[in-house]
Amino acid sequence: MRIFYDTEFLDDGRTIDLISIGMVDEDGRELYAVSSEFDQSAVRRHGWLMANVWPSLPILRNPHGTRGIDRLDVTDPVVHPRAQIARMVADFIRSVPDPQLWAFYSAYDHVALAQLFGPMSNLPAGIPMQTDDLVTEAKRLGLTPADLPQQEAGHHNAIADARHNRDMARHLDRIARGY
Repeated sequence: MRIFYDTEFLDDGRTIDLISIGMVDEDGRELYAVSSEFDQSAVRRHGWLMANVWPSLPILRNPHGTRGIDRLDVTDPVVHPRAQIARMVADFIRSVPDPQLWAFYSAYDHVALAQLFGPMSNLPAGIPMQTDDLVTEAKRLGLTPADLPQQEAGHHNAIADARHNRDMARHLDRIARGY
């Protein structure tokens, strides 16, 4: 069974620090988790993440306006420590028969997922060692990313992106079957 997922992360060229992960399987089950441990101050210094990812996270807005700093609401039910997210992800993946992971431009997503468990050699049994890529599948079918359905809303929210990945895969399935 295919599991479609997306991650949001802080990438400094050496480290991929998970911010959030969203997963959707073909039966519609979902998992969404935000790390309580990502470097919020580094995200605040990163213009693209502040503009595109930060607004979709559960944030406590500073009541004092610009004098204070907004921060992650660690009491929100989707916010968890990385170790707990790793257990949740492993349980989610292992709960489906013959899991296949799929993502859009999947390379960094797979690294962010795998690093929940440490080095690649620490991936638990039942967790695939690779993620299939929707862009590669589109190319195989003679399409470009521009030929894929466009996401209407929720860009860079990991669960919304995972749902959109599922929708893109269904679109590619129809094309592969000739309709």
